[in-house]
Amino acid sequence: MLYFLDLLGTFAFAVTGAYKAKGARLHIFGVIFLGIITAVGGGTFRDVAIGRTPLFYFQDANYLLLAILAGVVIYFAPTFFAKQYSLFRFIDSVGLAAFVIIGVSVANLSLFGGDHFSFISLLVSVFLGMLTGFGGGIIRDAIMGGVPLSLTHGSNYVFSAFWGALSFYLLKNINMGLAIAVSFAITLILREVVSKYGIYNRLIKSKNE
Repeated sequence: MLYFLDLLGTFAFAVTGAYKAKGARLHIFGVIFLGIITAVGGGTFRDVAIGRTPLFYFQDANYLLLAILAGVVIYFAPTFFAKQYSLFRFIDSVGLAAFVIIGVSVANLSLFGGDHFSFISLLVSVFLGMLTGFGGGIIRDAIMGGVPLSLTHGSNYVFSAFWGALSFYLLKNINMGLAIAVSFAITLILREVVSKYGIYNRLIKSKNE
């Protein structure tokens, strides 16, 4: 289940990174490169921080293959993200929800054995879960010469990542399936329902126009 979530997050973030690169009119290699960076950047930060080598995408080629596939598809596909219908943001939120779970799980297992509960375990695991979630986007935005969107005023990206990571950490030793479901739901609800920029409020607004 966690492996599937990891691949899902990889593909989702590769799509959003590639789409942003396509919007900046980069050529196909630029689109693929930004897709890969967005998909694996956060996990790279995490693995370097915990001394986990070789990096996860060097051990399993599926991560890079998925990211490359997403970049190629986005480059050649017609533009299908209508700005007023925030599908781009929703896919990004799916990637965030998946990656905070993976980040907490990998960090906690690697550093604390997986079932050890302590304040330092909670603090480090949640932080690295959050970093896994938004690290790739920070690198992407920095490369493209912009301020990272996740850190701008009015964004609830970091807030959503925090609560998603924290809920997974607190529930994972009680029931893994429940922990995944609750964490995923919390992150998506905060990003797409609570936030005024989420897909829910945009759909409501479009119906009223």
